[in-house]
Amino acid sequence: MDMQEMRVTSVELHQKLGQTIDKARLEPVMVTKHDRDHVVILSAEEYAFLRQAARRSRLTGSLTMEERSLAAAAVVPSEPDQKRLLDEMAASVEAISAKRPEP
Repeated sequence: MDMQEMRVTSVELHQKLGQTIDKARLEPVMVTKHDRDHVVILSAEEYAFLRQAARRSRLTGSLTMEERSLAAAAVVPSEPDQKRLLDEMAASVEAISAKRPEP
């Protein structure tokens, strides 16, 4: 959080809960108690973003060095190649489905 974050005491929060929640929809609000940071109120969107970022971080953090190197060297196929590959996969799925007996 930046140095200009909104800060309220727990007493102020109790007195102005509705206003504080409205502010928290726009930016995180630090709630202090006994002159110490206690909790942060933030929008549901910001919370979801942070959870997703933490999830991505955990997933990436569990990769081996070799896997990280491979991921860094990976190249996204061009759009025509992506379309061709998707068409090939769709054709394979159709062929497999056609061979399966109906239940």
